[in-house]
Amino acid sequence: MRSSQPDHSDQCNRGVALILALLVLSFLTILGSALLTTATIDIWISDNYRTGIQNLYLTEAAIDQARDALRVSMNTPTQLQAAAAGGDGQIATSSDLATLLAGDDQPLIPADPSLRSTGQPLIDSSGKIVGRYYVWLRSADDNGVLTLLGFGLIGKTRKVIEVTIQKGRFPDLPGTDSQQDPRLTTVAGLEGLVARITRYASDVYNPLMQPQAIAHYGSATNYKVAVINGDAALGPGSGYGILLVRGALRVAGPFSWNGLILIIGQGALSWTKDTTGIINGGIFIARTRAPDGSLLITPGEITADLSPAAIFYDAAAIRAANQYFPYNPIAVRER
Repeated sequence: MRSSQPDHSDQCNRGVALILALLVLSFLTILGSALLTTATIDIWISDNYRTGIQNLYLTEAAIDQARDALRVSMNTPTQLQAAAAGGDGQIATSSDLATLLAGDDQPLIPADPSLRSTGQPLIDSSGKIVGRYYVWLRSADDNGVLTLLGFGLIGKTRKVIEVTIQKGRFPDLPGTDSQQDPRLTTVAGLEGLVARITRYASDVYNPLMQPQAIAHYGSATNYKVAVINGDAALGPGSGYGILLVRGALRVAGPFSWNGLILIIGQGALSWTKDTTGIINGGIFIARTRAPDGSLLITPGEITADLSPAAIFYDAAAIRAANQYFPYNPIAVRER
């Protein structure tokens, strides 16, 4: 007869299979949870990284805006520092935004006092405020070296950058400063200054056959920078700003110039008979090139007669002429 007893081995096998299935399911559940957690963390990291980069760009843009505001300012470094110090005349040393806002220091940005407590808003194309920023002046000296502290705020993240900037300008002229700038004594230094002036010039002329005529140029409210890669004829008229002549400059008529006249290249200045001129600011002449245009090894002898000119060295006029040049970063530090 066939036995009717249950097969215990089958039941045991089914039990083992169930346990294995539960173990595999548990493993898959743990693995899925781990993958989900990893993906979530990756998203958080990506979002934080993106926000951090956006905040960095925002803070750098704030510094650039402050540099441009300083470029067009007619205030001296001393005046800028006094305005930043507020009523107590002392600039705070803190780099904490809350501490600065609690004091009486005044930010460069926002310039509007009503925005001091909230910051300058960054508004996207839809009109939504996506961030805010500040820039504070921390120090300034008479050499045009300033230290700025920028804050960028997006959501709960914050970026702080300290930037040291220096005003791009033509060096103090010999006789107006205690020490002559070494760049004025070498061909390489002079040509480097010419290159920087040309880079930021408002007008660059390249005359071919005839000298470039310069009569009325710029205005008392609009100092400009003209670079002439060749010969030039100045006057009659008046000018404001910097005139850089790479060839020979001939004064063709009575003129007045407010700012700087630079003759760097052929280093030649001549006058039409009975012509006079007035220079409020300064004039500098140097020969760095041979008649064929090749560079000299050392500055050569200039050909210039300054006797018909009435020259009044005017620091304010020179500062106004240098206004066209930007403040350039020379050191950057993230805090």
